[in-house]
Amino acid sequence: MTQSRSLVEIQKEVTVELANKEAVKMLLATTFKGLSQEVMPQAITEGMIRGFTFKDFLEKNIYAIPYGSGYSLVTSIDHSRKIGMRSGIIGTMAPEFEVTTVEGKEKIVSCTVMVKRRIGEDIGEFTARVYFDEYYRAGKTYNNEYKPSLWDTKPRTMISKVAEMHALRKACPEELSQSYVEEELERDRKPAVATVMYDKQKCIEKLDAAQNLEELKTAWASLPPEAKAELENYKEDLKKKHESREVR
Repeated sequence: MTQSRSLVEIQKEVTVELANKEAVKMLLATTFKGLSQEVMPQAITEGMIRGFTFKDFLEKNIYAIPYGSGYSLVTSIDHSRKIGMRSGIIGTMAPEFEVTTVEGKEKIVSCTVMVKRRIGEDIGEFTARVYFDEYYRAGKTYNNEYKPSLWDTKPRTMISKVAEMHALRKACPEELSQSYVEEELERDRKPAVATVMYDKQKCIEKLDAAQNLEELKTAWASLPPEAKAELENYKEDLKKKHESREVR
């Protein structure tokens, strides 16, 4: 992380980084997938206020995920491990699982992880136990076919990440107090929504029907997000035509 800077300096840098429209579209489709063009700068600014850089977002040391009507910033478990090592973490014990059997199938009840941190001449042990049902997120059903989530296919990996992150925060409260991995937040996230289908030709006709800039603005606002992402350049061409007419 970088040294703290003023909000004005951070906002200027965010403005520069997002000045290129094509770059913004690519970021929204990859690094910031699921966020709106209005929300993305807020997420980047908050991350920089916390001491991260724009490059940290690109390298996935920190990233923003859709959360409720906005977003939540989360860090990767690998980044948190690096912070922990720089802060004196000298070892992490293998996760221990409490399991039970339900209808002949193994079910994870909880996971416990302990990390060791050197504090001066002493070595402290910090243990965290988390319960699977508090974080498990089921897959989705599409066309009557169930698509399993990673919690279904890799349950031990998922819950052990949560337990390790809890233990790291206990061991390094000053360095990691605001750091969370995505697996900790998934239970409260909005359900995934299937991609909305839209009629591209009708959207184009709606834009073409606009007689002036104001009508074009209204027509654009009525289009679904998926159409806006695909027709951004088309809308800009129409906007230029209306602007040239109004100048005359």
